[in-house]
Amino acid sequence: MDHRRSRAVDSRLGGIVHAESGKEPMTSIAGGGMGRDQPGDGRLAASPPRTTRGVVVEGPAGSLEGILDIPGGDPPAVAVFCHPHPLHGGSMHNKVVYRAAKGAVAAGLPTLRFNFRGVGRSAGQHDGGRGEAEDLRAALDFLCERFPASPLLVGGFSFGATVGLGVGVSHEQVAALVGLGLPLSSASFEFLEGETRPLLLIQGEEDPFGSMVALRRLVERLPDSVRLLSFPGEGHFFTGVLSQLAEAVTEFCRLHLNGHDPGAPSA
Repeated sequence: MDHRRSRAVDSRLGGIVHAESGKEPMTSIAGGGMGRDQPGDGRLAASPPRTTRGVVVEGPAGSLEGILDIPGGDPPAVAVFCHPHPLHGGSMHNKVVYRAAKGAVAAGLPTLRFNFRGVGRSAGQHDGGRGEAEDLRAALDFLCERFPASPLLVGGFSFGATVGLGVGVSHEQVAALVGLGLPLSSASFEFLEGETRPLLLIQGEEDPFGSMVALRRLVERLPDSVRLLSFPGEGHFFTGVLSQLAEAVTEFCRLHLNGHDPGAPSA
């Protein structure tokens, strides 16, 4: 596979651009006041209604807090993104998770972010990935109940990628997968071998927790359904390319999940 400069969903995403800081602004949430969300982006009057609200997912260790962002229009699929390691400050408000989720929303996908057990207002205690996998299964059940028969996209960043991809490959309703900042130095992703569903992997080439050498070796063993986007000079947190990361998620959703611009007029 070609790994020059950057691997993108398509050529329109080539090149590196300087992104915004990615800091999540403080605002209120429609339907509840559970956290931080929603940049002031000047919604057009002609755009379909969009709601962002706090939700509660009933998990095996108790209630899990989440944020569900629903764009207007008929959803082509539904997404969930998992946050990085809880013991290192990871939460659903992480800027990489936030930007990736907004990328899915921009393609018309209702998108859930949630806190694993023991994070924020979620009940329970950190369980080394085992209990967190059960939390994600509960989140998928939550989405399946509200959007029956809709294809699912499961994504995650760092620890969240380990949990998200691990659960996603075994869920029959999952149609596509996204892994951001794979922590290859501490987790094995051999379970992806043989996975034929569309898979987007995004990695900083200077990521100390997941080297490009290890990632390329993994990708070489995966089917052609995988797409790898790598950013020269970027570390684990994609600080300079958060906007391009979100754009890549949007294009991936449009390409593989019939995603659309929820603000565009109907044909």
